[in-house]
Amino acid sequence: MPNIIRRSHGLQLDHIGLGVGDTREGVKWVEEHTGATVELHDPEPDQWYWSGSLSIGEVSYLEIIGPNPEWTKFQPFNALLKSLKEPQLLFWFIAVMDFKKFQATARENKVKLQQIEAINIDARDDKNASYWRGVIGPGFMTERPNVIEWVRRPQRETNTPAQCRLKGFRLANPDADQINSVFQSLGIELSAANGPSKIGITLETPRGDWVIENAGLKWTMPGMLLELASLWWKTRNSPTL
Repeated sequence: MPNIIRRSHGLQLDHIGLGVGDTREGVKWVEEHTGATVELHDPEPDQWYWSGSLSIGEVSYLEIIGPNPEWTKFQPFNALLKSLKEPQLLFWFIAVMDFKKFQATARENKVKLQQIEAINIDARDDKNASYWRGVIGPGFMTERPNVIEWVRRPQRETNTPAQCRLKGFRLANPDADQINSVFQSLGIELSAANGPSKIGITLETPRGDWVIENAGLKWTMPGMLLELASLWWKTRNSPTL
């Protein structure tokens, strides 16, 4: 299925999300490990997150994503980011040429495509990115990708050569056979290995190969709220020095 775009690093992978509790500190952490420059973007006042990006191939990047300190409303994923004690790979995106075509393929194969959003599709201001996106469900799972069709990519992106390159991408899950069956039905050529939930990448950087690997995350909305309540309770009742 040629609808899924293969980036210059050879994989059907558009970008990867590295969650951090503090965006500025997360950017600094990535720069220290890679020797490369991360572009820290201005936080958008109407968004719950604040991010920076490290190019890991032509129009492919590692997104360092943390909470927007100016965001005051409750947002579950924002609350998750605030709870992180160390950087953690949380999600990844595949890019498609035609989102509605991908949506139809998912429907034909009885695969749930959730949280479908059209962002700035009708906007005339070309300074902002415009795209369709959704999540392959059910629920949020690190081992299943988000899907995006870029109608207009962010103006901040440049054509300068990437200082880093994605060299390897790994997934593992106890239900790998089921996940791989879903991937195959959608034309996703990546696969998960059998084993405990895990996500990992290897980046080729100016300071040599760098590996990031951690346990995966699986959240349904009820589970998400329960876990956040548990984190809040532990924090509230933790002893203070």
